[in-house]
Amino acid sequence: MEHGFTVFSINPKQLDRFRDRYSPAAAKDDSRGAFLLADALRTDMHCFRAVRLDEPVMIRLRELSRLDDELAEEQNRATNRLREQFHRFFPQLL
Repeated sequence: MEHGFTVFSINPKQLDRFRDRYSPAAAKDDSRGAFLLADALRTDMHCFRAVRLDEPVMIRLRELSRLDDELAEEQNRATNRLREQFHRFFPQLL
């Protein structure tokens, strides 16, 4: 995308359906898959969605949201470990 190429998102199930057009029992290989994708994009462009980059602010917001989720999970793990140690060595506290 940085070099000006258009990138498309293709569902693997959708690709299997396009593969059935040519040979329903053919083995998968890279050259056939590349031909299949190129031909499908050429003939059925309306079936595919072009990938667009989000605004940098949205990318940063997503990153911070994931970090917040990871920190919450880590806090939960640390709390559970601490509770387990209290349970093993000083159960009266609990």
